[in-house]
Amino acid sequence: MPERVSLARKIIKVFAFIGLVTFLVSLLLLLLARLRLGSGEELKQLAGTDFFEKFGLWLAMGSLLFALAGFKTAAGIKFARRWARPAALVMAVILVGLFPLGTIFGLKLLFDLFSGEVKDWFRTSGQISSAGPGQVPEYRGPDLDLIQQLEEQILKRKK
Repeated sequence: MPERVSLARKIIKVFAFIGLVTFLVSLLLLLLARLRLGSGEELKQLAGTDFFEKFGLWLAMGSLLFALAGFKTAAGIKFARRWARPAALVMAVILVGLFPLGTIFGLKLLFDLFSGEVKDWFRTSGQISSAGPGQVPEYRGPDLDLIQQLEEQILKRKK
């Protein structure tokens, strides 16, 4: 796996893990707020949990969806699936909006996803069917021996 592809995959996996942790912490905070403060509306307003109860579940579900999509995309990148590059682009755009750390890694991810090395990795996905299950053929570049043989044949025909 080329270096830029590997780095893009690692960035996505790290932020997917962060999304999973955010999901778990959000659910834990929602549960604790509900159990500790009871049903007193005034106390909930003072603690700020009324706002968190309204939007915390949305945060938790969004984080879970982001985490699941991230892990699935990272797996797709590993096996050079065609759908993984557009999915990674969407994730990179989402990361750009998560200021400040997400912005830095989101921009790095965007730059890497548009590099020739990464594009070549996903172009080889048509060759995956010749590999065994769970195996990805490593891209070795153009076959120089074949090119040389073709050049020799062309030169022979011209003579």
